[in-house]
Amino acid sequence: MNKTGLMFGSLLALALARAGENEPGKIAPGRVSFYAVPLACPAAPQIGCGSRSKPILLELEQQPAVAEAWLDRSGTRMAVVWKPEAKRKRRASALETVSKREGFSARELSGTVRKEALKDFLSGHGWFQSSDVDRLSEEEAGVVAARLVRRINATVPLSADKAEALRVEFRDVFKRRFTGASDTAEPDLETQLLTVIRSHLDEKDAAVLKETLPRNLRPLPGER
Repeated sequence: MNKTGLMFGSLLALALARAGENEPGKIAPGRVSFYAVPLACPAAPQIGCGSRSKPILLELEQQPAVAEAWLDRSGTRMAVVWKPEAKRKRRASALETVSKREGFSARELSGTVRKEALKDFLSGHGWFQSSDVDRLSEEEAGVVAARLVRRINATVPLSADKAEALRVEFRDVFKRRFTGASDTAEPDLETQLLTVIRSHLDEKDAAVLKETLPRNLRPLPGER
């Protein structure tokens, strides 16, 4: 085989190795640590918070000892895949550095709880890296938008068409905000929501909603 063929073969092997590296099912269990973390989304408690977890995962991935960092769908467990050469001291130092910088707590899982987390992680389903957590933010946007429409409907009855139009436009507003895609020149959130409302409702109803528009979009007891 000529030099070009040898070089191509080496690059292909390296690419394949790296491609398998970020597939949970192909990662050696001994290289993974699991942690209990408080990263569920306050506005959608059933899922992890993409906007909160993204900088944490990115910071971890930049640590010399870390190969990958993952968050589970619930936002309650984090997996850190260490580089093969990373010793225990460097592992602990990496996590401590990021937890202090980002202001979050992480308790390492062990025993049966770790085994359950490992089994779930190796299944390859329901875990997100920093490049994927925007999907959680997009889902959060949909949850919050639907909740806001239900609250509006309780004050100003909406037709099915208007409710759906509001939901879609609210979702887009929240999506830009939660994923960090908003332009700094955009109006504040309340102004954007009122603009959407005014585009679908008459001024009388819009005025009523302006006074009653909830500032806190977290779920109330018994609310989805």
